[in-house]
Amino acid sequence: MLPPMVISSTEVTSSQRAVVGYSSSRLMEYSEQYLQLAAQAGACEEATVATRLMQDVPLYRIWEQSHGRLMRGVAARRRRSHQLAELKKISFLTLHRKAPFEYLRDRRVHGHARRALVRTLFGTQEYTQCILREHTAYLSSAATFFCTDSLCADLMREEAFSEALLHYQDAYNEYYRAYCDSLLAHQAGDTSPLESLLPYLRYQLKIIRDHMLSGAQQESEFAQLQSLYASLGDTQKLPILRQQ
Repeated sequence: MLPPMVISSTEVTSSQRAVVGYSSSRLMEYSEQYLQLAAQAGACEEATVATRLMQDVPLYRIWEQSHGRLMRGVAARRRRSHQLAELKKISFLTLHRKAPFEYLRDRRVHGHARRALVRTLFGTQEYTQCILREHTAYLSSAATFFCTDSLCADLMREEAFSEALLHYQDAYNEYYRAYCDSLLAHQAGDTSPLESLLPYLRYQLKIIRDHMLSGAQQESEFAQLQSLYASLGDTQKLPILRQQ
């Protein structure tokens, strides 16, 4: 994660700001500044995503339009507490949206297995176009995810949510990895050892997500989910499934 962005003292100390929310132009300005700083952050995912957007004008315009639409939706909620709730929803939306491409990238699925998995996940026979579309969706979603995380933690001063989101992201990535691994196993004529637990893991994630969106305490749910994964073993260390 990047260091917190510096916010002017007038914004931090204003009692009115605690009630009245931000305009869409301010949210966009903050997001664009965050990406500029992220591009200079060195070797981290934020820097990679931000640099890729900055170097490709058409790609940046796609993100700008998508992010701007989301920020206008946030700004339409006049109270700051309502804006924060909308930003939290966007955090989950973009976290989930970038997961498919991250799996394909990190799991290094190739050949027929990759094509079959893409067809199963996205329901399309147009493999090349689908991969290009998903790569664009990943970059746009990841950029918005990083910006929204900073908006919550640094601009809205909701550090607790940002910290909890890191735990949720780890848990969701583990779930999505297990889910896609089970699809690959089916394609190879096998059965994943985690397949029967997927509905329970999905339910646990929903419980955590609902608690985070409501502002309730979620320590017990995180502890339960982490305990479950510990008993199952690290899915990142599962053997690579056969790929045809």
